Amino acid sequence: MDKENSTIKAGDKRTRSVISSISDADTSVSEQKNIKQKKKKQKNKKSDTQDDSQDEQEINIASELHSINQKLSNMLTKDSSDLKELIKDVVLQLKEEMLGSLVLRIEKVESELFEKELENGKLAKEIEKLGKTINEQKNENERLQKQIKTQGETNETKMNELEQYSRRSNIKLEGIPDKENKTINETAEKVIQTLTKNIPDLNLTTNDIDITHRIGIFKKNNDRPIVLKMVSRMQRSYIMRHAKHLRKQSAPIYVHDHLTKLNAHVFACVRKKQTDIVTSAWSRDGVIYYRDVNEHIHKVSPEQFHYWLDLPWPTSR
Repeated sequence: MDKENSTIKAGDKRTRSVISSISDADTSVSEQKNIKQKKKKQKNKKSDTQDDSQDEQEINIASELHSINQKLSNMLTKDSSDLKELIKDVVLQLKEEMLGSLVLRIEKVESELFEKELENGKLAKEIEKLGKTINEQKNENERLQKQIKTQGETNETKMNELEQYSRRSNIKLEGIPDKENKTINETAEKVIQTLTKNIPDLNLTTNDIDITHRIGIFKKNNDRPIVLKMVSRMQRSYIMRHAKHLRKQSAPIYVHDHLTKLNAHVFACVRKKQTDIVTSAWSRDGVIYYRDVNEHIHKVSPEQFHYWLDLPWPTSR
């Protein structure tokens, strides 16, 4: 209400100022009229028709200004309640128009927000769906990786078993003197001579041997192992049964199964990684065994290979 009163007072001031300006203009016109009448007398008279016309126009202007001045004066002298009501109506109308425009803008924004929420809801569902798909794919990949790993280990085990089976007729000999540039036949003759000499009733001949060869590159003062592939499995078993006898000779000869690389590694782990439990270890026909401190004999199956391979090697003291 105070703001409206202030507005009305300001309007009254502006109105008074306008009226004052009009009154001044009215006075100025009257003075100009008097001056012009004086000039008419001093100067040579011009055309009476033109002077009368100009005077008539000036009188009309002055009359209109006077009328306007009178109307404004009457308005100010009246009760200002009509003016207040008019201003109030104008303000209310402006408020309604502004509020209406604001409401429309708010409704538009709310509509846009609602559409965005719907769109976000759809996107959230799609993201959730994609997340489930990714998790399912991840689980499937993990399952396939485990399957591939298991299959790889199974294939590795089968390949190792096949390779070991292919060596079932082989014997690995260590301790037989080595010479450079010896032929396969010379190596075979040396093996026959050494084994026949140290194993009673062996009667080994070249017909009992399929092939024989040294493993690795010749080095001085380092006798390379010999792989002996037998024709007769009976002769092979007979030689293996005398392995302990051959180790006790003055020039010991060591007889082993010809193990695959994997089996040889596992065999070394069994012999060296748990010496507080394992008292002895050996292999027979490619299968690894060990005896524990309680004199129990254990067979190392392929499923147990990883256990022995994963054990830490003992630290040297």
